Amino acid sequence: MDIISGSHKILQFGLRLAWINFVLFVVYDLIVISGIVIGQGVLKEPYLAIAEVLTLVGALLLILLIAAIHECTPQSAKVFSLTALGWMVLLAGSTVIVHFVNLTLLRQISAQQKIDYVRFLGWEWPSLMFAIELVAWHLFFGLSMFFGAFAFKGGGWEKAVRITLIVIGLLCLLGLIGPLVGDLIWRLSGIFGYGVGFPIVCVMIARVFKNAPSN
Repeated sequence: MDIISGSHKILQFGLRLAWINFVLFVVYDLIVISGIVIGQGVLKEPYLAIAEVLTLVGALLLILLIAAIHECTPQSAKVFSLTALGWMVLLAGSTVIVHFVNLTLLRQISAQQKIDYVRFLGWEWPSLMFAIELVAWHLFFGLSMFFGAFAFKGGGWEKAVRITLIVIGLLCLLGLIGPLVGDLIWRLSGIFGYGVGFPIVCVMIARVFKNAPSN
């Protein structure tokens, strides 16, 4: 059958991962929004450190979720789920490097050194680390969502997941216009994609795993 299916153990694993990713993204959004409001537009400690740790943990959980989807994808669509997994691994590797640097190196150098290396380590555009983060969450994440959509070939909840993942992927890719033209307002489309759309689709994916036949 060209629908999501697998062993009961893997389906339950995927179900739990979908809900865990949903909770983590919602908590991350609340932490960031609360921190920005309290910091009057600037994300400060301890909200910044919490957000960094959640990102590091979330990177691993994203890989596991896509891996579970790949395991349960019908054979005719595994090329798409495998491609999605590859892009997600790139996303995780890139964002882990950025946020590990933020948690360690940036906290151990002087304010003057931060100014000296602002175009490399700074969190304002343009900077090298910010560029890597944008590539991770707009290009790599967007492509993972787009290709992952075609792992869901069935109707019902699978169709809903397929359409939603395509939209999320396109929104993330659209956000790349921002760094290309130097106007990061375009990034808002990607933020909406992974910050709002992805938690929603996690609930849909959980329903797919819950209703999927076991073999």
